[in-house]
Amino acid sequence: MRRKDKAGDQKAAPASTKAGLAYWVPRVLKQRKKAAQDLSPDNVHDLRTALRRCLSIEDALSRFDPHPDWKKMKRAAKKLLKSLGGLRDCDVLLEWLEKLEIARDKTGLALRNSITAERDTFKQEAIDALNSFDQQKWKSWAAELTPRSDFFLPDGPELRYVALEQWQEAYQRHRFAMRSRSKIAYHRTRVALKKLRYTAENFLPLLQAKWGGQAKELQNLLGEIHDLDVLWGKLVALKPAVSREAKAVWKSVINSERKRRLKKYTSETCGKNSLWCAWRETLPSDVDQEKAVLAELAAWSRFRTPEFVHQQRVAALSADLFDALDAAGFTVGMVTNRARYIVQAAALLEDSGRVEGDRRHHKSSYRLIRKLPLPLGWKPAELQLMAVVARYHRKALPQAKHKEFSGLPSAFQQATLLLAGILRLANAFEQAPNVIRKIHVDVTLEGLMIRAYGFDGEEPLLSKLATAKHLLEIACRRAIVITPGAAGAPLRALEGKQPREKTTAA
Repeated sequence: MRRKDKAGDQKAAPASTKAGLAYWVPRVLKQRKKAAQDLSPDNVHDLRTALRRCLSIEDALSRFDPHPDWKKMKRAAKKLLKSLGGLRDCDVLLEWLEKLEIARDKTGLALRNSITAERDTFKQEAIDALNSFDQQKWKSWAAELTPRSDFFLPDGPELRYVALEQWQEAYQRHRFAMRSRSKIAYHRTRVALKKLRYTAENFLPLLQAKWGGQAKELQNLLGEIHDLDVLWGKLVALKPAVSREAKAVWKSVINSERKRRLKKYTSETCGKNSLWCAWRETLPSDVDQEKAVLAELAAWSRFRTPEFVHQQRVAALSADLFDALDAAGFTVGMVTNRARYIVQAAALLEDSGRVEGDRRHHKSSYRLIRKLPLPLGWKPAELQLMAVVARYHRKALPQAKHKEFSGLPSAFQQATLLLAGILRLANAFEQAPNVIRKIHVDVTLEGLMIRAYGFDGEEPLLSKLATAKHLLEIACRRAIVITPGAAGAPLRALEGKQPREKTTAA
């Protein structure tokens, strides 16, 4: 019988008081002290819950933040959690034996004695782990990581994207479990669902308010199904062996309890009113999903780029330039309809290689981007295109002797020229002494005229633009003239610009 997560069930306090490292890290120390004094089922459960919450936060944030203390905290938490696992499993099975009427027979007594003996062994293992847990290191990791976790605002789009990825994983596991009816598949679905639920409770209060206790209810049902499977395994392995008649009676009772819970789970998760579908509707989709991908990539880059605000401005200018060229017909036949998001993403990540040093950082950025997980909905070729575009935001132009460029299909090479040309020009415009408010492209007999509202036409920016436009001229096969726009053009709202926040580079 799965005990409810008491810390997560208290609804009187605001959600923000029970989320984040600032709450859960000290709680681990508090619950460790209580467990060291008394290894009661409640104390063991509460400590494991606090550890799992910290691991959930680490899992969500370490994908963005490369600070080494995340891995250290994860190793320590998983080690202590594992040492308490056997003890907790025994407590759960003993609770089931108290609950089941059939457990009062001879077989039930034998099971109880066997599990109690196992518990004594696991108890000593837990005591040793609690005593060896380094509280001072835990506090030092908390002091370093808690401020870094504050970079992420509640309900931020990058965290909604994390939840979307976790929903995708959990839903796929659910579908496989429904097809296979495998015990392991149900267990893995529960684990994935718990990860999704913790992410919502830790970071997404608005989303959690919509979901309520639905995810926890399903998690408990799957947990109890798993408990019953483990209990049956213990009975089968019992020595001396249980008689065939007694085993048949126990199997009937356990299957009855299991089927009742599985029927309830199925009724909630299958058909037109499936909770899985209802949850998916609350997560990003279509354009919002693409923006969430950009936010996720931006959060990753923020911890690797010294001047990330600069990259945000470059990304906004890149989008403006792309839109202006698109309106003039220069993006027709593009190999992907995601080109606008790709050039924005390349702008956000182009300086991420500086985490490895300034020299040749554009090549380092390329390598780092290539190692990123494929964003949801993207094709591998699109991630490769983004990496190549970021690589050519500075220095040498794309050439046949460059492996990363020559290995692309011809259509992707042409896309690289256009998007990297846009990115180079956007980087030059960002150096303007005045804000570039608006960009307009006109097709003339002589070529292209780019009017930049906010550009004064003076040096040294004029020379920088003359150099930066060369790759775009190659891509468009036209000469480009850049002129100041009319005075008084309305100030452009930077697309995707977020509230001013601290920036850091690990």
